[in-house]
Amino acid sequence: MIALDTNVYIYFLEKNPRFFNSSERAIKYALEEGSICVPTITLMEIASGVSKHMEIIDFFASPQFDVHDFTIPLAILAGGLRYKHQSLKAADAIHLATALDNKARQFITNDKRLEKLKLDIEIVSLERFQ
Repeated sequence: MIALDTNVYIYFLEKNPRFFNSSERAIKYALEEGSICVPTITLMEIASGVSKHMEIIDFFASPQFDVHDFTIPLAILAGGLRYKHQSLKAADAIHLATALDNKARQFITNDKRLEKLKLDIEIVSLERFQ
């Protein structure tokens, strides 16, 4: 299982001229590896950054997208991540906690700050998919 940061989906859905190709390759890579771990906060973040909301529903309707609700145990895990990594934003902590809880082996992101974290998951730069 692979997890993707929201920025990867937004670049893909909005056909971002700079990052579309990399995001498309990252999504294809993740799908080839099996299911993709998606925290529900991803849907909220995409809805706030993408103009075509129906496209979001259609996109995540595939059974390969394993959407996970934010639960009390995830809240505690995300809080622990923020405690250990004070610079970690709440949304990023939720993404990472969901990925860790679901045994995702990689988290793909375009957020350079996250690449520096030492966690029990490999943080992969979107640049790798250029």
